[in-house]
Amino acid sequence: MTRLVSLPLLRRTWRAQRTRLAIVALALVIWSFLMPVIFATFGREFAVLLDTNIIPKPFLRLMGADPFSLAGAVALGWVHPIGIGLQVIFPLGVGALAIAGERQRGTLEVLLSRPVSRRAFYLTCLVALVGFAAVTTLAAVAGTVLGAVANGVTSDLDGSELAFLGINTVLLLAAFGAVSLAASASFDRLGPPLTIGIAVLIVGYLFEVLGTLWPDAAFLQRWSPFHYLRPLEILSGRGDTTDLVVLAGIFLAATAYGLWRFPRRDLAAPT
Repeated sequence: MTRLVSLPLLRRTWRAQRTRLAIVALALVIWSFLMPVIFATFGREFAVLLDTNIIPKPFLRLMGADPFSLAGAVALGWVHPIGIGLQVIFPLGVGALAIAGERQRGTLEVLLSRPVSRRAFYLTCLVALVGFAAVTTLAAVAGTVLGAVANGVTSDLDGSELAFLGINTVLLLAAFGAVSLAASASFDRLGPPLTIGIAVLIVGYLFEVLGTLWPDAAFLQRWSPFHYLRPLEILSGRGDTTDLVVLAGIFLAATAYGLWRFPRRDLAAPT
C-alpha cells in the first residue's frame, strides 16, 4: 500500500484541508438534521394537499412520489441544490487544486522531487478525495439520524437503507472527484479543471431535472451522474446495485485516464 500511496503526502493533504472539511461537515450535519424536523413539523399537514391536487404533478415527480414521508423529506434534502452543493464542493474543488493548483503555484515540482512517483502522487490525491467524500457523507447521515432521534421518528428509518444511501453517495462524490482530478492532471492552471468539473456538475444536474420534468427528455437522465443516486428509492427499499456499478465505472474510467495522462506530461519550469 505504501508503494502506491504516499502516507506523508496523504497526511499533508488532510492537514491542509481539515478546517474546510470540518466546516462543510458541520454544515451538512445541520442541513440533514433539518429534514426530519421539517417532516415532523409540517409533513403530515402538507400530505393533505396531495388529495387536493393543488401541487402540480411535474413538481411532485421532481421531489419524488412520496415527498411528505420521512423518506421523501430526507431524499429531498439529499438532492436539493444546497445539499448537492455542500456535498460536491470538496471533490470538485480539492480535485482541481490537487495537481493544477500545485502547478500554478510552482510547488508541484518540489513535491515530485521527493521520493514519490507520479502515479503514487496521483493515487494519494485520489485516496484523500475518497476520504473527504466519506467524511461529508457520514456527516449527512449523522445529521439525518440525529434529526430523527430528536423528533421521535427513528422507526421510519432503516439502517441498511441508510448504509446503502451512504455508499451510493460516496461513489457519486468519488466519481465527481475523479473527473476533477483527471482534468487537474491535464492542465497547468486551475481554471480549466474547475470549469470542467463545474460543467459536468451543472450539465448533469440539468439533464436529471429536465428528464424528470419533461418525459420526452427522459433519455437525457442516463447521461447524468445524478441519475444514479436516487435517495427516495433507496430509503423506500428499492435501491439498485446497478447504480453503484455505473458510478464505480465513471470513477475507474476517470482514474485510468489520469494515471495514463499524468506520468506522461512534460512538466517544464512553471511560467
